[in-house]
Amino acid sequence: MGLWPGDEHFRDRYNMLDEYAGILRELWETGRSDHKGKYYQMDDCLVRPVPTGDMKIICAGSSEAGLAFSAKWADYAFCLGKGVNTPSAFSENNIRLAAATAKTGRDVNIYVLIMIIAAETDEEASAKWKLYNDGADLDAIGWLADQGAKDKTNADTNVRQLAAPEGAVNLNMGTLVGSYERVAAMLDEMAAVPGTGGVLLTFDDFLEGVEAFGSRIQPLMKCRQTAAA
Repeated sequence: MGLWPGDEHFRDRYNMLDEYAGILRELWETGRSDHKGKYYQMDDCLVRPVPTGDMKIICAGSSEAGLAFSAKWADYAFCLGKGVNTPSAFSENNIRLAAATAKTGRDVNIYVLIMIIAAETDEEASAKWKLYNDGADLDAIGWLADQGAKDKTNADTNVRQLAAPEGAVNLNMGTLVGSYERVAAMLDEMAAVPGTGGVLLTFDDFLEGVEAFGSRIQPLMKCRQTAAA
């Protein structure tokens, strides 16, 4: 659509965001900012009323720059799961974030996005996953890959994973496919990865998936036995 901001923007965007987050925190805490920086100039900028709640910042960047930002500013760091039925493949993100928070002294955990495709049996769930892949729009996936390749300055961003053609049918997010029992066991495996604060769930059929998760999967999860009780 002619809106591409150019390589300079993608090279500097976390520097801009670092300054922006500092202004936000100043406004939230004091209600006023006269910040004069490289990217932003505040002239007696006011926020009224000053927030009384604990204002949270969430970052979903898994590049080195994104994780450094999360370690400095974020309360929650989101990441994509990886692969199909490889529940702990995201653990590298946890390790890298832990290295970044060691420098800032802050406590920030990873929250992992995955898709659940579950059914009574492994075979039934696998058949649904095959159906989705067989029906993929290859032209749309090709366009997605082309768009994802336009950022020439960052090789480690989420966009690279999202747009990879091998799994773009669901944007290459981590995917758990199987029976309710098998999915519950894989979620337990995810919960055991150090530095994991939680798992963000989406489903191939969202309403049915939420219902099945609550009634059929969560009661089988060892890490959720207290909640289930």
